[in-house]
Amino acid sequence: MNSALPAYKSHTSLIPILGGMRDRTFFLLVFLLQVALIFQGFDLSDEGFLSIFYRRIFSNPDAVSYNFMFWLTGIIGGTWARLFSPLGLLGIRFGGVAVNTLTTILCYSLLKKYLNPEYLKIGLLLVVLSLNNDIKVINYNTLSSLFYIIAVYLLFSGLQNGKIINVLAGGFIVGLNVFVRAPNILELGMVLGIFYYSHLNPKEDNKVFRQIAAFLAGFVAAVCVIIMAMYLLGHLKIFIDSIRLLFAMGKNEPTPSAVQNGYGLSRLIFIFWSNNVQSLKYALFMSATILGGLYIFNLIRAKVKYGKYIVISIASVFVTLILYLIYTHLISHFTILFFITGLILLSSVSMIVSNVDSKIKMLLFFGLFFLVTFPLGSSDGIYTAGRYCLWIALPIITDYLLSIAFVNNLLTVTRDNQEFRKKVVFTEGQLIITKKTVIYLLMIAGLYQLFYYPFFDRRSRIQMHYSLEAKNLSGIYTTKGRAETFNELMRESSKYIKTDDRVLAYDHIAMYYYATNTTPYLSNSLPSVYSASLFRADLKASSEKNKTLPAIIMQKIGTTGNDSKWPEEIQPGNYYENELNLERNHILDTFLTANHYKKVWENVAFKIMIPGEQPGK
Repeated sequence: MNSALPAYKSHTSLIPILGGMRDRTFFLLVFLLQVALIFQGFDLSDEGFLSIFYRRIFSNPDAVSYNFMFWLTGIIGGTWARLFSPLGLLGIRFGGVAVNTLTTILCYSLLKKYLNPEYLKIGLLLVVLSLNNDIKVINYNTLSSLFYIIAVYLLFSGLQNGKIINVLAGGFIVGLNVFVRAPNILELGMVLGIFYYSHLNPKEDNKVFRQIAAFLAGFVAAVCVIIMAMYLLGHLKIFIDSIRLLFAMGKNEPTPSAVQNGYGLSRLIFIFWSNNVQSLKYALFMSATILGGLYIFNLIRAKVKYGKYIVISIASVFVTLILYLIYTHLISHFTILFFITGLILLSSVSMIVSNVDSKIKMLLFFGLFFLVTFPLGSSDGIYTAGRYCLWIALPIITDYLLSIAFVNNLLTVTRDNQEFRKKVVFTEGQLIITKKTVIYLLMIAGLYQLFYYPFFDRRSRIQMHYSLEAKNLSGIYTTKGRAETFNELMRESSKYIKTDDRVLAYDHIAMYYYATNTTPYLSNSLPSVYSASLFRADLKASSEKNKTLPAIIMQKIGTTGNDSKWPEEIQPGNYYENELNLERNHILDTFLTANHYKKVWENVAFKIMIPGEQPGK
């Protein structure tokens, strides 16, 4: 194949409003877009899991000891929650907005010298839209992204300017990030970036080992500082126990729940491999469809009468079909996430082997490192963590692809002394239309997913104008059915449960603790993530530690994943007999029977159980 390389650095404006937008205005747009989202949607699981962690980390750390594998997240979130305590959950969500906006600003500052400002803004806006229906409170994923950007900023500037202190500071931030989210230990692999920088800049070889030593010294210093802070706060033993628990969860058990929810190394590697293969398939299919479509359109225009109008008609039908698939959720935010991830991986190969500025290659290395390693520490890989690691790589790839002005390739095939030649040309005008179409479709899809539902409250935001009665949930709105069902639980449970009481909310409804200012009976506010053996051990330890038996709030229906439209839509079948929960449920049933629990109230979604009198007492 003889080919002329595509021409790059065509800075035709694709979204003029972004191209002419001042930086501060763009950041304000990102901020306001996220603020508009925090008032709607009510999730009982992950947001509750984090919110009660922030509420109790300073006052009752033993009640949230499971969360200590995210210790620094708890310290940051707990401090923020205290500062904004009058706002309740809304204040913690505002903290999530602040983290994402700060990450956007820092990422822009890191890349602005090397990328087209308009294309950089498009890339960053796509990243923000990819977070369309994630949990809005401060969380360990968004904090990990922020800390990673800071670490890259420091390490990159240190390598560029030869400042060892910056390299050391980068290692220090990586050390802190391990305590934001334990799997961030993989970020130690950023030292490979020092070798890569030396490869791109051979004159810097003599500094490599000093830079590596400084990076590792910064990391060790951060670990020492954190351990000292834990010791002074009385948190060190709790943290060590949580890490032991994390390793215990990594030992796969031959049970359905362990297979689906485990953190075993073999399972994580399998998910990592399958997710990336799937991403490449999505990207290859979509790229082939787009390029093949352009080639066919050129043939039609050249050889068919009224070909121009036929091409416009076919393209319009194709775009309409894509919009329909987005509208019906057949193209979901996961579809888009896998496509974007695969596109980054494919395009990166082209960038690495082509004549691209070494500084951009260096930044791309850090972006790819984050993209690849961050999901590796998550139980569901890209599905749960993929949207948080696009920050550097996506803006760079966006600039790279959008800067292509035209394509002019000549395919030559020789067989039996006969030569076949075919010229493939995509003009600048065609590429501009194609790029605009893809960008607008991605943005429309992101905005639609953003509007249609927040996290595990999968309803249109139009329906979410019913308030929740709990003081801590003031300003949060959800659907009529969900508000009525949960408000009813709040009113009835107040007859049996008071502030600071130890309660067992089973099994995926941690928000109950935060809404009522109660304290988890177990060390984990989400017992649904436990295997049967770990649940049994925690229940036994809590029973021995606490002098009184807890009231138990039990969910009767699923509230997450495909069950996220409750109570208006309840999945068929008995949630309590779900195969994934059977062993753990049996352990709880034994506990209920042994302590003579009785049901005192229930509605369609929840029931309240309180202990009865013990025989002979």
